[in-house]
Amino acid sequence: MSTETVESRERRLIAKELQLELSSTRRTLYFHGESMRPFLVEGDEVVVESVEWNEIREGDVITYRHLDRFPTRRVVRKTEDGLVLWCENWVDRIYHANCGDVLGRATARRRGDEWLAVSDRGWQRARLAAMLKWEVRNARRVVLPRTIARVRRAPRKVLGILGLLPPAGEK
Repeated sequence: MSTETVESRERRLIAKELQLELSSTRRTLYFHGESMRPFLVEGDEVVVESVEWNEIREGDVITYRHLDRFPTRRVVRKTEDGLVLWCENWVDRIYHANCGDVLGRATARRRGDEWLAVSDRGWQRARLAAMLKWEVRNARRVVLPRTIARVRRAPRKVLGILGLLPPAGEK
């Protein structure tokens, strides 16, 4: 990478950081990408408000600092020092953010001329749908394999209980 590219990248990052530091507690950002579709789509205007760490809840949509970018993703789990984040359109991708990287929580979205606020039913339905999708995804990944293993062992266990199989170790 040329020196000019590195320097311009560093200047751009410093400018973004200054803009965030000097702006009010409420910021309007433009969403880019397909990761949060259908809730957020390319070009949506997203209002992000500063939030205290203890106020972040599962299901919230947050914006955080990652290298020289500021992605917006849904919180699916909160730990003492970080967040597990998920994109609704990229179901197999999981991200992490430290508490110091969180810039704020999305509280409203504008698509075209229509606004949707965190208090609106549409927002709450989208939150619920996303969290249910996350839970079902995890159930398939965790519970289903365990259940299949138990089902496979069940006939052998039943035959052993009935005395139709020799004890373990005997042939």
